[in-house]
Amino acid sequence: MRGKQVVILGLARQGTALARFLVGQGARVIISDLKPATALAPYLETLRGLPIRYVLGEHPLSLLEGTDLLCLSGGVPPDIPIVREAVRRGIPLSNDAQLFLERCPALVIGITGSSGKTTTTALVGRMLQ
Repeated sequence: MRGKQVVILGLARQGTALARFLVGQGARVIISDLKPATALAPYLETLRGLPIRYVLGEHPLSLLEGTDLLCLSGGVPPDIPIVREAVRRGIPLSNDAQLFLERCPALVIGITGSSGKTTTTALVGRMLQ
């Protein structure tokens, strides 16, 4: 990631954690969120001092200039104009989970869904013991 420009759409918890990780990997990070700074104050505070550029209140297409990777936080719809334009330009899309899985040296078992995760996790845990 060193030297790559990564745009993160959506701050909140996912974007904050991803930004910290990417800065630590040497990426040039830009965060864009539709909310104003006042609504994002707690998240912005946790990132204070990090070399991050913020574009708040909009997702302008100009963010894609020089962008090597576009990361979407969970609440960002994949069909908004900036994402469609990134795809048209051939800019790769990713998210926090994908970046983690690409770098994790161990076997990963993902358990998702709206119900039954605790039970399924317990069963998988017992099977692996």
